[in-house]
Amino acid sequence: MQTQKTENIFLSIVDILTHIEAVQKDVSQLSERSAVYFHKIIEDNKLEADKETLDAFQYQDVISQQLSAVSDAICTIKQSIAVYLHSVKEDQATLSDSINKLSNRLAKSLEVAKAKQEAFSGNAINANHGESIEFF
Repeated sequence: MQTQKTENIFLSIVDILTHIEAVQKDVSQLSERSAVYFHKIIEDNKLEADKETLDAFQYQDVISQQLSAVSDAICTIKQSIAVYLHSVKEDQATLSDSINKLSNRLAKSLEVAKAKQEAFSGNAINANHGESIEFF
């Protein structure tokens, strides 16, 4: 009975993560579309982009990278839960080991996500973070 409750909880978590992925994909597409529209306005009107405009495009890129990092973390978590659920169904003896592995994988996913956030964020979040934003 306890195993069924655990399985139901994990399946609910997977459903929530799947929903978050779908919303995140929509937000990412809207963000990209917005940047393309603004770029087109600048080109069509032969405007010269100032520093603030370039910063805005850089921030949009950071947002896209952050969304990608979240997607990677969600994928890893979902895969880890799938392995755990398979183990529960196939072999109760591996339950404890699977829980420990799942816990370690989730912790690693969090570490990777935080590292990606720090790497991508840079000056976008904190202007005094370090070096200035460079544009190509």
